[in-house]
Amino acid sequence: MPSGTDERIRKVTTELSDELVREMLHLDEDVSYIPVPHNQPPAEHPVWRVRLDLAFDSKVRMGLDINDEIEIGRGDSSSGVIPLFPQIDIENLGVSRSHARLSPTAAKLFIIDLGSTNGTAINGRNVGVNVPSTLADGDYLRLGRLECVVRIIQRPKTHTSMLRSQANLADILPAIGRGITAQLERAEVLRSAMDAIFAHIETDEVSIWLVDEQTGELFKESGRGVDNEQIKRLPVRDSLAGQVIQSGLPLRTNRKKDGEPIKVKTNYLVEALIYVPLVAGGVTFGVIAAAQHEPGQIFTDRDEKLMMAVADFTAVALQNARLYRALDQALTGRSKVVTALHSILSYDLRAMLNATLGYAGLLNSSALDEEAAEITDDILRNSQAMNELIDQIIEVTALSESAVLHHEACDLIEFVQRAIDDLNFAIEDKLAHVDFRVMGDPYMLVGDSHYLYRLVVNLVDNAVKYSPPVGQISIVLAFSPSDVILRVRDNGAGIPEEHLPYLFSRYFRGKPSADGSTSLGLGLELIRATVEAHRGTVMARNHEDGGAEFIITLPAAGSQQLH
Repeated sequence: MPSGTDERIRKVTTELSDELVREMLHLDEDVSYIPVPHNQPPAEHPVWRVRLDLAFDSKVRMGLDINDEIEIGRGDSSSGVIPLFPQIDIENLGVSRSHARLSPTAAKLFIIDLGSTNGTAINGRNVGVNVPSTLADGDYLRLGRLECVVRIIQRPKTHTSMLRSQANLADILPAIGRGITAQLERAEVLRSAMDAIFAHIETDEVSIWLVDEQTGELFKESGRGVDNEQIKRLPVRDSLAGQVIQSGLPLRTNRKKDGEPIKVKTNYLVEALIYVPLVAGGVTFGVIAAAQHEPGQIFTDRDEKLMMAVADFTAVALQNARLYRALDQALTGRSKVVTALHSILSYDLRAMLNATLGYAGLLNSSALDEEAAEITDDILRNSQAMNELIDQIIEVTALSESAVLHHEACDLIEFVQRAIDDLNFAIEDKLAHVDFRVMGDPYMLVGDSHYLYRLVVNLVDNAVKYSPPVGQISIVLAFSPSDVILRVRDNGAGIPEEHLPYLFSRYFRGKPSADGSTSLGLGLELIRATVEAHRGTVMARNHEDGGAEFIITLPAAGSQQLH
């Protein structure tokens, strides 16, 4: 075979799409593809052929022909949820019943986490709740602890000329808008905008130009199909793009019969051209351009209207991306401040306090007169209180910032009994009576034992502090199949009504306790942060028979029966 033929074969092979290669090699003969959610999808619905390969056993696969929005999880088809990998038991892998939604468009396949218990991640990055994220071939998808590889076997086969003649703008613009405005990264916004134009307009090239705030020129931020890569900047003055910047209006022009080609820039000519403005807050900050190169090609009114809509969506999405980036940078800076605070509290300040405690202890062991001994006792007592305060600040900040919990089986009955024992000195000092009752069929709750015990201690300690002398404290632990409810009530003066809405706000200072002391409110803040980290709820109220009552509800997911 001649070498030229070899070269042509190599060239053709490199240009084959992954889809054609898979078809030629028959790699999917062992997978049947289920059409979802429609057995007979409407003609205008895009169909994505997708295969999911189980990460730890690639022989376990499932194939889907997705022709509309579907929900996936460990539910069953009768509830409208597509069950994942029905051939294996995924219940213990942390997949929620309705875990995520797959939403197909003509250009993109999106996944949206529906508030699942254990989250969704793509290539190791958490996607957040109700935030559409694009799926691509080869993505590593994690749903809870279920890990699989996404294989895009076939994308929607739509012909641009059919879209031009049949697709109604009112039908396709909502999907285009969702696809563009769902992106939070600048590059993804621009990519989605160009995808939408190529999918619905017959064009040879699309480019996005932004105004350089320093020079006033237009620079090409992104482009696809642009022949002349030398064109990276355009002047605002004496250019068609500049007219759009100055007027804020779209510009569409087609080469007239027997006329001259349209000049974008010297030595760069096209047959047809559209420029549409990118506008935010009444300011035109860029343009989106589409161009045709083949003789006889034109742009229509419909093309211009669609591009104007794409430009509006893109302008909004770019502003959102800018705000998201600014917020992300602010949070990163805040995280650094929190880390520094942890370091200062954990090491520097604590080292100084320990030194103070040590010297005060030495002085206290010496022969001191009565006044000096009282001063030394005050130093010891206040230093120990500051140590406890530092511990609380570190725990509250850690829970609020990262909420990294160590899950294990926890016996809440044992926690309550231990808390009563640990606070026995304070209870006896108040001559208080504690009534502890358990209701329902007890079970072990899955959670962080350290934080859950601190939660119980803080609730009981709070009740003791605000109880009058010879007070009555009631603790009820109620177990049901769906949740555990912990109620702690005192018979003190109750909570001022004006304080109730703000009681769990960070560092809220309430009225003094029965012994006259006040605090920064870190105990209540730690309660709130712990409950939220365990996906529970907390409320406080004044009981109708007097006193304050705190009610904690914790979900029973993953609970284990007590033996």
